[in-house]
Amino acid sequence: MPVHRVEGRTAVFADWAWQALLVTGICSVLLGITMAVWPDKTVTVAGTLCGLVLLATAGAQFVVAFGARIATPLRVMEFASGAAAVVLALWCFNSGQWVLLLALWIGMGWMTRGVVQAIVGAWSEEFDGAGRQEVVGLVTTAVGLVVAVGPFDSLTSLSVGVGLFVIALGASEIFTATRIERSAGAAVAA
Repeated sequence: MPVHRVEGRTAVFADWAWQALLVTGICSVLLGITMAVWPDKTVTVAGTLCGLVLLATAGAQFVVAFGARIATPLRVMEFASGAAAVVLALWCFNSGQWVLLLALWIGMGWMTRGVVQAIVGAWSEEFDGAGRQEVVGLVTTAVGLVVAVGPFDSLTSLSVGVGLFVIALGASEIFTATRIERSAGAAVAA
Protein backbone atom coordinates (compact mmCIF):
# COMPACT_ATOMS: atom_id res chain seq x y z
CA MET A 1 0.00 0.00 0.00
CA PRO A 2 1.60 3.29 -1.05
CA VAL A 3 2.18 6.03 1.49
CA HIS A 4 0.33 9.21 0.52
CA ARG A 5 1.95 12.51 1.29
CA VAL A 6 -0.45 15.31 2.06
CA GLU A 7 0.62 18.57 0.50
CA GLY A 8 -0.56 22.11 1.01
CA ARG A 9 -2.30 23.61 3.97
CA THR A 10 -3.19 20.34 5.72
CA ALA A 11 0.40 19.09 5.65
CA VAL A 12 1.04 20.74 9.01
CA PHE A 13 -1.01 18.06 10.81
CA ALA A 14 -0.80 15.20 8.35
CA ASP A 15 -0.25 11.56 9.29
CA TRP A 16 -1.13 10.64 12.88
CA ALA A 17 -1.15 14.11 14.50
CA TRP A 18 -4.83 14.83 13.83
CA GLN A 19 -5.82 11.57 15.55
CA ALA A 20 -3.86 12.43 18.69
CA LEU A 21 -5.42 15.91 18.68
CA LEU A 22 -8.88 14.32 18.41
CA VAL A 23 -8.22 12.00 21.38
CA THR A 24 -6.85 14.90 23.43
CA GLY A 25 -9.93 16.97 22.62
CA ILE A 26 -12.30 14.17 23.64
CA CYS A 27 -10.39 13.66 26.91
CA SER A 28 -10.53 17.41 27.60
CA VAL A 29 -14.29 17.51 27.04
CA LEU A 30 -14.84 14.54 29.36
CA LEU A 31 -12.64 16.05 32.09
CA GLY A 32 -14.37 19.41 31.71
CA ILE A 33 -17.82 17.85 32.05
CA THR A 34 -16.68 15.95 35.14
CA MET A 35 -15.31 19.12 36.73
CA ALA A 36 -18.35 21.24 35.87
CA VAL A 37 -21.05 18.79 37.00
CA TRP A 38 -19.31 17.59 40.16
CA PRO A 39 -18.64 20.87 42.00
CA ASP A 40 -18.64 19.49 45.57
CA LYS A 41 -15.60 17.26 45.18
CA THR A 42 -12.66 17.36 47.59
CA VAL A 43 -9.65 19.59 47.01
CA THR A 44 -7.49 16.52 46.33
CA VAL A 45 -9.88 15.28 43.63
CA ALA A 46 -10.11 18.78 42.12
CA GLY A 47 -6.32 19.07 42.05
CA THR A 48 -6.08 15.69 40.35
CA LEU A 49 -8.72 16.64 37.75
CA CYS A 50 -7.05 19.99 37.06
CA GLY A 51 -3.72 18.20 36.74
CA LEU A 52 -5.29 15.84 34.22
CA VAL A 53 -6.62 18.82 32.26
CA LEU A 54 -3.13 20.29 32.14
CA LEU A 55 -1.71 16.91 31.07
CA ALA A 56 -4.26 16.80 28.23
CA THR A 57 -3.14 20.29 27.24
CA ALA A 58 0.50 19.15 27.34
CA GLY A 59 -0.42 16.14 25.23
CA ALA A 60 -1.87 18.35 22.52
CA GLN A 61 1.25 20.50 22.54
CA PHE A 62 3.58 17.51 22.36
CA VAL A 63 1.56 16.20 19.41
CA VAL A 64 2.15 19.46 17.58
CA ALA A 65 5.81 19.62 18.66
CA PHE A 66 6.61 16.12 17.43
CA GLY A 67 3.97 15.44 14.78
CA ALA A 68 3.28 18.67 12.96
CA ARG A 69 5.32 19.95 10.08
CA ILE A 70 6.27 23.32 11.51
CA ALA A 71 9.49 25.31 11.71
CA THR A 72 12.01 24.25 14.35
CA PRO A 73 11.58 27.39 16.52
CA LEU A 74 7.82 26.74 16.68
CA ARG A 75 8.46 23.09 17.46
CA VAL A 76 10.75 24.13 20.36
CA MET A 77 8.12 26.59 21.67
CA GLU A 78 5.39 23.95 21.55
CA PHE A 79 7.61 21.47 23.39
CA ALA A 80 8.61 24.03 26.06
CA SER A 81 4.98 25.00 26.57
CA GLY A 82 3.97 21.35 26.88
CA ALA A 83 6.77 20.73 29.37
CA ALA A 84 5.60 23.72 31.44
CA ALA A 85 2.07 22.29 31.43
CA VAL A 86 3.43 18.96 32.73
CA VAL A 87 5.24 20.73 35.57
CA LEU A 88 2.07 22.69 36.40
CA ALA A 89 0.05 19.44 36.31
CA LEU A 90 2.43 17.84 38.78
CA TRP A 91 2.05 20.89 40.99
CA CYS A 92 -1.75 20.55 40.82
CA PHE A 93 -1.52 16.92 41.91
CA ASN A 94 0.32 18.08 45.04
CA SER A 95 -1.33 21.47 45.60
CA GLY A 96 -3.24 20.34 48.66
CA GLN A 97 -5.76 22.86 49.89
CA TRP A 98 -4.80 26.07 48.09
CA VAL A 99 -7.60 26.93 45.67
CA LEU A 100 -6.04 30.24 44.65
CA LEU A 101 -2.67 28.63 43.96
CA LEU A 102 -4.39 25.96 41.92
CA ALA A 103 -6.19 28.66 39.90
CA LEU A 104 -2.90 30.50 39.38
CA TRP A 105 -1.13 27.41 38.04
CA ILE A 106 -4.01 26.43 35.76
CA GLY A 107 -4.25 29.99 34.46
CA MET A 108 -0.51 30.17 33.82
CA GLY A 109 -0.64 26.89 31.93
CA TRP A 110 -3.42 28.16 29.69
CA MET A 111 -1.73 31.52 29.15
CA THR A 112 1.44 29.75 28.02
CA ARG A 113 -0.47 27.42 25.74
CA GLY A 114 -2.54 30.29 24.31
CA VAL A 115 0.48 32.42 23.46
CA VAL A 116 2.24 29.50 21.77
CA GLN A 117 -0.92 28.48 19.89
CA ALA A 118 -1.44 32.04 18.64
CA ILE A 119 2.19 32.26 17.47
CA VAL A 120 2.00 28.89 15.72
CA GLY A 121 -1.22 30.01 14.02
CA ALA A 122 0.38 33.28 12.93
CA TRP A 123 3.56 31.65 11.62
CA SER A 124 2.03 28.58 9.99
CA GLU A 125 0.62 30.03 6.80
CA GLU A 126 0.34 26.56 5.27
CA PHE A 127 -2.23 25.46 7.88
CA ASP A 128 -5.80 25.92 6.72
CA GLY A 129 -7.53 27.82 9.52
CA ALA A 130 -4.36 29.34 10.97
CA GLY A 131 -6.24 32.58 11.65
CA ARG A 132 -8.81 30.67 13.65
CA GLN A 133 -5.99 29.05 15.64
CA GLU A 134 -4.60 32.51 16.39
CA VAL A 135 -7.98 33.58 17.77
CA VAL A 136 -8.33 30.38 19.84
CA GLY A 137 -4.82 30.98 21.19
CA LEU A 138 -5.61 34.56 22.15
CA VAL A 139 -8.89 33.52 23.80
CA THR A 140 -7.07 30.75 25.68
CA THR A 141 -4.52 33.31 26.88
CA ALA A 142 -7.27 35.68 28.03
CA VAL A 143 -9.17 32.93 29.85
CA GLY A 144 -5.92 31.78 31.45
CA LEU A 145 -5.35 35.31 32.72
CA VAL A 146 -8.87 35.45 34.14
CA VAL A 147 -8.42 32.08 35.87
CA ALA A 148 -4.98 33.07 37.21
CA VAL A 149 -6.13 36.36 38.77
CA GLY A 150 -9.82 35.62 39.18
CA PRO A 151 -11.55 35.85 42.52
CA PHE A 152 -12.11 32.14 43.03
CA ASP A 153 -13.13 31.96 46.65
CA SER A 154 -14.24 28.35 46.53
CA LEU A 155 -13.36 25.12 44.88
CA THR A 156 -16.85 24.95 43.41
CA SER A 157 -16.50 28.20 41.45
CA LEU A 158 -13.03 27.22 40.23
CA SER A 159 -14.22 23.76 39.15
CA VAL A 160 -17.23 25.04 37.25
CA GLY A 161 -15.27 27.80 35.53
CA VAL A 162 -12.35 25.57 34.59
CA GLY A 163 -14.67 22.74 33.59
CA LEU A 164 -16.67 24.88 31.18
CA PHE A 165 -13.55 26.25 29.54
CA VAL A 166 -11.99 22.80 29.21
CA ILE A 167 -15.15 21.63 27.43
CA ALA A 168 -14.80 24.55 24.97
CA LEU A 169 -11.07 23.89 24.54
CA GLY A 170 -11.67 20.19 23.90
CA ALA A 171 -14.45 20.95 21.43
CA SER A 172 -12.06 23.28 19.58
CA GLU A 173 -9.45 20.50 19.39
CA ILE A 174 -12.05 18.00 18.14
CA PHE A 175 -13.23 20.48 15.49
CA THR A 176 -9.66 21.14 14.35
CA ALA A 177 -8.84 17.43 14.21
CA THR A 178 -11.93 16.54 12.16
CA ARG A 179 -11.32 19.42 9.74
CA ILE A 180 -7.73 18.32 9.28
CA GLU A 181 -8.73 14.70 8.72
CA ARG A 182 -11.35 15.66 6.14
CA SER A 183 -8.94 17.95 4.33
CA ALA A 184 -6.18 15.32 4.40
CA GLY A 185 -8.57 12.68 3.09
CA ALA A 186 -9.69 14.93 0.27
CA ALA A 187 -6.07 15.76 -0.63
CA VAL A 188 -5.10 12.07 -0.71
CA ALA A 189 -8.15 11.20 -2.83
CA ALA A 190 -7.29 13.91 -5.37
